[in-house]
Amino acid sequence: MDLHYYVVFSIGTMLLLSSHMVFADISDIPWKITIKRNDTDANNTIFWPPELQVRQGDTIMWINNDTTTHDITSGMPNHLNYAGKLFGSGVLNPGQSYSFKIPSGIWSAYYYFCKIHPWMTGKIDVGTAYLGKSPAFTITTDKESYSNNDTIQISGIVNDTSQIMPLRIQIFNSQRNMVFSDSTNLLSDHSFSYQLKASNFIFKTTGNYKIKAFYEFPATVTDANFFFNNQSQNTINTSLSSFNIPYWVKNDAKWWSQNQISDEDFIKGIQFLTTSDDLKTNLLNQTLTKTNTIPSWIRSDAGWWSSGTISDGEFISSMQYLVNHNIIKA
Repeated sequence: MDLHYYVVFSIGTMLLLSSHMVFADISDIPWKITIKRNDTDANNTIFWPPELQVRQGDTIMWINNDTTTHDITSGMPNHLNYAGKLFGSGVLNPGQSYSFKIPSGIWSAYYYFCKIHPWMTGKIDVGTAYLGKSPAFTITTDKESYSNNDTIQISGIVNDTSQIMPLRIQIFNSQRNMVFSDSTNLLSDHSFSYQLKASNFIFKTTGNYKIKAFYEFPATVTDANFFFNNQSQNTINTSLSSFNIPYWVKNDAKWWSQNQISDEDFIKGIQFLTTSDDLKTNLLNQTLTKTNTIPSWIRSDAGWWSSGTISDGEFISSMQYLVNHNIIKA
C-alpha cells in the first residue's frame, strides 16, 4: 500500500513558480492549531482549525487546551502501517505543545490524527502563498484599517475556474492564532464578496490581522492584511443596550443559527418584536426585507448570543446593523 493513501502529492508546477510572483510575508511565528472542545458539541474534542494552509518552511504548533492527553501523529487512522512516519508528538499532556516544521519536498498535504482518540483528524495543506494576487484569484479589503463594529468588505475574483468550489476564508491575529473561519460561494461572474462585522468579540486586541483565503486543490493561498483598532464604539443607544429581549427571540436565534428554521421565519420573529410594544426603540415599526442579503456573521452572532457568549447589547447591535444597511427597511 503506497504512502499516497494518506499524503497527497503536490504537482510539479507548484515547484516551478516564476520569480516575479509576490509572496506573502515571512514570519518565524508558528501557525497555531488548538486542541479544544467543540463549541457546538462540548462532548467532542477537535483540532482547530481542522484544515490549515501553510508554506514549506513554516512551523506548525499544536497546543493542547483540552483536559486530557493527546498524541499528534502523521497519517490516517485507517492506514496505521504508515502512521507516524513523518512526525509524532508522543504523549501531549494538557497545557503542552508540539511543533513541526514543514520540510522542503514534494508533499502538498499532510494528514494527521490523535493516536489516543483516532476519530480526531486534521489536515495541513502546503502550497504557495501570495499577497493580494495569485494566478488563481485576487483578494482585497475595502479599507486597510477598521474599528469596532465597522464592516469588513472582502472581495475578489477567481481567475482559474477549472475547479468550482467554495472559497475558504480564515483570519489570524499577529500571533498566528485563527480568530475566524467561514466560506463563500462564487458569483456568476466568478467574483466573490464577503462581509464581516469587525467585532471586538472576534478581534480581541488592537493590531495587525491576516486574511488567508484559499481555493482549488492543491490549495492556492492568497493573503490580505488589515489593522484593527479595538477601541469600543457605542453604536446603539442606552435603551437598546439595556433592553430585556424576550426568551423566545433567543430560541429563534439558536434555531436559525443551526439552520433549523429559515431566514424568513427568523425575520418574522424579529419583525414581530420590532413592531410590538415590547421594544420602544428606534427599531420600532421597521419592516425586514431582502432576506438573502443578511451577512453570514449575523447568523454567527445569533448562535453566540443564544449560547450566552455575547451580550444582549451586542446582539441588538447586529440588529442595528440591519437597520443602518437597509436590510431592515422603514
